[in-house]
Amino acid sequence: MYNNAKEEFYDIAIRESSDLIDKIREHPFNVELMNNTLDYEKFKFYLQQDFLYVTDCTRALLIIAAKANDIEIMDKLTYVAVGTFATRNYYREHFADCDLSDNHRKSKSCSAFTDFFMRVAYHDSIAEGLAASYPCFCIYQIVIRHIVESGIAPNNRYQKWIDFFNTEMADNMIDDVTKIINRLYEKYSNDERKNMLEFFRNGLELELAFWDEMYYSNTLQNVSTANC
Repeated sequence: MYNNAKEEFYDIAIRESSDLIDKIREHPFNVELMNNTLDYEKFKFYLQQDFLYVTDCTRALLIIAAKANDIEIMDKLTYVAVGTFATRNYYREHFADCDLSDNHRKSKSCSAFTDFFMRVAYHDSIAEGLAASYPCFCIYQIVIRHIVESGIAPNNRYQKWIDFFNTEMADNMIDDVTKIINRLYEKYSNDERKNMLEFFRNGLELELAFWDEMYYSNTLQNVSTANC
């Protein structure tokens, strides 16, 4: 475990969890999305679940922001929370055929991840709560950069999804979270830093489980609604 205070949280966390990051970056869901060969039903299932997921991600960020004594941190996290929730409107506008609704049930992996970071946001420190939810920000930045650098298939039906996350606004929002978590990591004790790194890795493991479920599960059995 690396706990050198001179190193920033991001650098340590990415290095120590590089195995999980590589698995997500090279996941068949993301590779096929980049190559325009991903089954659209899998993408629809993913979008339905992400639509539900960002609601609790927003809640967690607002809980963390409310606990912050630092007004600047509270302001930045509130701004990020608003931007995160706005993702739902973009999805609705550009992927209307994906049947996006709050009436869908959360899948097992979606529930596991949101339960995890909501619990940490409520019961643990600001820094630990942010570390638990941080994978949902940084991994998208990593995956999208990898897709863009590797080369996107022409006439890709998923181009709008890629473009949404491949913007200066999205990068700035993620960078704001990175700056905050680096700043908090510097101030915390070694035990708290250890918890932050463990929560980050736990979050990445749940992210990987999410991608696995989106790709490998029988989507027809998983998109039933709460009213059924």
